[in-house]
Amino acid sequence: MAPKMLSECIGKKVSIYIEGGLGGYVATVLAVEDNFIKIEDKKNIRYINADMIIEIRVVKE
Repeated sequence: MAPKMLSECIGKKVSIYIEGGLGGYVATVLAVEDNFIKIEDKKNIRYINADMIIEIRVVKE
Protein backbone atom coordinates (compact mmCIF):
# COMPACT_ATOMS: atom_id res chain seq x y z
CA MET A 1 0.00 0.00 0.00
CA ALA A 2 1.29 3.48 -0.86
CA PRO A 3 2.75 5.45 2.09
CA LYS A 4 0.93 8.60 0.91
CA MET A 5 -2.42 6.84 1.28
CA LEU A 6 -1.43 5.46 4.67
CA SER A 7 -0.47 8.92 5.93
CA GLU A 8 -4.12 9.96 5.54
CA CYS A 9 -4.92 7.52 8.37
CA ILE A 10 -2.58 9.07 10.98
CA GLY A 11 -4.50 9.71 14.19
CA LYS A 12 -7.47 7.60 13.09
CA LYS A 13 -8.69 4.29 14.47
CA VAL A 14 -8.43 1.66 11.74
CA SER A 15 -8.87 -2.03 11.12
CA ILE A 16 -5.83 -3.48 9.29
CA TYR A 17 -5.71 -6.81 7.47
CA ILE A 18 -2.35 -8.28 6.47
CA GLU A 19 -1.23 -11.11 4.19
CA GLY A 20 -1.24 -14.53 5.82
CA GLY A 21 -2.98 -13.22 8.93
CA LEU A 22 -5.94 -15.06 10.36
CA GLY A 23 -7.42 -11.82 11.59
CA GLY A 24 -6.69 -8.16 11.64
CA TYR A 25 -5.65 -5.41 14.01
CA VAL A 26 -7.89 -2.66 15.33
CA ALA A 27 -5.57 0.17 16.29
CA THR A 28 -4.74 3.85 16.00
CA VAL A 29 -2.18 4.85 13.35
CA LEU A 30 0.64 6.79 14.99
CA ALA A 31 3.09 7.29 12.12
CA VAL A 32 4.01 6.29 8.58
CA GLU A 33 7.69 6.28 7.62
CA ASP A 34 9.29 4.85 4.52
CA ASN A 35 7.53 1.51 4.09
CA PHE A 36 6.37 0.95 7.67
CA ILE A 37 3.27 1.93 9.61
CA LYS A 38 3.35 2.38 13.40
CA ILE A 39 0.10 1.47 15.18
CA GLU A 40 -1.06 1.29 18.79
CA ASP A 41 -3.74 -1.06 20.06
CA LYS A 42 -4.93 -1.63 23.63
CA LYS A 43 -1.76 -3.46 24.71
CA ASN A 44 1.02 -2.92 22.17
CA ILE A 45 2.76 -0.65 19.73
CA ARG A 46 3.41 -2.49 16.46
CA TYR A 47 5.36 -1.75 13.30
CA ILE A 48 3.89 -3.28 10.16
CA ASN A 49 5.52 -3.51 6.75
CA ALA A 50 3.19 -1.65 4.37
CA ASP A 51 3.85 -4.23 1.63
CA MET A 52 2.07 -6.83 3.78
CA ILE A 53 -1.15 -4.81 4.15
CA ILE A 54 -4.10 -6.09 2.13
CA GLU A 55 -6.81 -3.74 3.38
CA ILE A 56 -7.34 -0.86 5.80
CA ARG A 57 -10.76 0.27 7.02
CA VAL A 58 -11.29 3.46 8.98
CA VAL A 59 -13.42 2.64 12.03
CA LYS A 60 -16.31 5.03 12.59
CA GLU A 61 -16.89 5.68 16.25
